[in-house]
Amino acid sequence: MNAYVTILCNGDGYLPGVEALGESLDRSGTAAPKVVMATPDVGVGTRDRLRARGWRVRDVEPIPNPAGKAQLLFPRFATVFAKLRAWELTEWERIVVLDADTLVLQNVDDLFERRTFAAAPDFFLPDHFNSGVMVLDPSAGTFARMMDALHAAGSYDGGDQGFLNTFFPDWYAMPVEHRLPVGYNMANFIYQFLRGHPSLREKLEREVKVLHYLVQEPWQARSTLTGGSAAWWKMYGAAHPEKHAEWKDAVHRAEDWTFDRLASLALD
Repeated sequence: MNAYVTILCNGDGYLPGVEALGESLDRSGTAAPKVVMATPDVGVGTRDRLRARGWRVRDVEPIPNPAGKAQLLFPRFATVFAKLRAWELTEWERIVVLDADTLVLQNVDDLFERRTFAAAPDFFLPDHFNSGVMVLDPSAGTFARMMDALHAAGSYDGGDQGFLNTFFPDWYAMPVEHRLPVGYNMANFIYQFLRGHPSLREKLEREVKVLHYLVQEPWQARSTLTGGSAAWWKMYGAAHPEKHAEWKDAVHRAEDWTFDRLASLALD
């Protein structure tokens, strides 16, 4: 049996992301279970809220980050190694890991048919993979090898992505089936840039299946000016109809329009 998996750690700050992600998975028509790995610092009320939305909550223990604070690309990377516990979910035959700041735009059940390990190129380092969307087969043996390698392998960003690229050093040279098309892990600012060009829009709507909010989490700022604002808030509003309002939709469309205009000016 297969499942979609995300993680909530370092408190409840990413709860809105998990809620929007869950709504997007439900609307994609998938029948696969949704599993959220939650560390002990996630509140009881948050866990109950997620269960009410159809998430299966799996308690997991943190994994200490071997990197020092000065080595972390972002402070939140201090806790992200708990994501490696996805390999411990051996009750599932295959899982698709989706970060809490991703959003599913189309059904992606076809990922369960992929050869593993599989991931999409990272926008900043395209010969490396981005760990925000991964297809993997859980394995206690693989997890044990990861724990053995954790302190020696290092991580170029101080987080799970840098470590995993060291652990799977041959990913870029693997057969093409292991490299997901970029549409399965599209950076939100690239998505917005492409949407601003009518000649590319049809291709974009057809091929982009997962948005990844790499630069700015929509729920953490008053304005989302890095693109994809309307898409994320539409899904969050569907999850929380009591918070939805037409004028808010207009504001988020205006945020995306502002991004398009700024991008156009930068290229003139």
